[in-house]
Amino acid sequence: MNNQGSQYYTASEAQAKLGLSKAQFHQKVRQGLIPKVIMPGRKQGMYPRRDIDALALSMTSQTEAYVFSRSTPADQVEEMAIDIRYWGRDFVISLAERIAFQQKCSFTFHSFKVRDKVVGYVSMFRLPDSFLDALLTGQKIERDITLREVLPFVRLEPFAIFLDRIVVDSGLSTHLRRLYAGTMIFHFISVLSYLLANDYQITHLYAISTTQQVSNLLKRLGFQQMTGKSLVPGRLAFEYTLDDAGLAHLQALQQEFRHRL
Repeated sequence: MNNQGSQYYTASEAQAKLGLSKAQFHQKVRQGLIPKVIMPGRKQGMYPRRDIDALALSMTSQTEAYVFSRSTPADQVEEMAIDIRYWGRDFVISLAERIAFQQKCSFTFHSFKVRDKVVGYVSMFRLPDSFLDALLTGQKIERDITLREVLPFVRLEPFAIFLDRIVVDSGLSTHLRRLYAGTMIFHFISVLSYLLANDYQITHLYAISTTQQVSNLLKRLGFQQMTGKSLVPGRLAFEYTLDDAGLAHLQALQQEFRHRL
């Protein structure tokens, strides 16, 4: 096999490596979950060996391999490393702060692990209305959240959630990030459904975007941009109403992600 061939699988080889039927394989290719390239002089697509091998590893025994749960201090150390790779050290919440946040509200951090390694996480806060408004208008930034502002989730009392981060490790390949992001969102919606079913009266979700990638993700989830809200250029505020229709939309989206897994 030549060097070029050693770097790529044919469609049939990639299909066999992933253990998918022909229909399942080409559906995931169309969805962008399996990378495909057209080599010069070829009509048939080729599939990068490194990405296919990584996908095959991640797809093996998914039920056992994927864990989405409240973050432990050990998980939070790995989450900090993800933050450093993504944002840099200046925007990282210290381990002591993270542990204190989690102790005050156990729902704050949820880690997403593949074979016991954290590859992404979700963080969310219940905050005083005045502080939340300061975040949405750009008078405060996420790094300004202190233990004083963090409020516990309570039953039978309407409140909003500030969705701080949905992040997947930037050190992973593009296609693994897409796969893991979809799986993590699938589990995050399950957490929201659990909270609502157990008398946590969450009325709205709020989030901030500073990149087009995050904006696209929020819009994909059904968030609406809050026009005229943020006072800071490039910092956009988003809102999601978690009424019956909003929950139904998220659950339909969850089923869509389920079919992609």
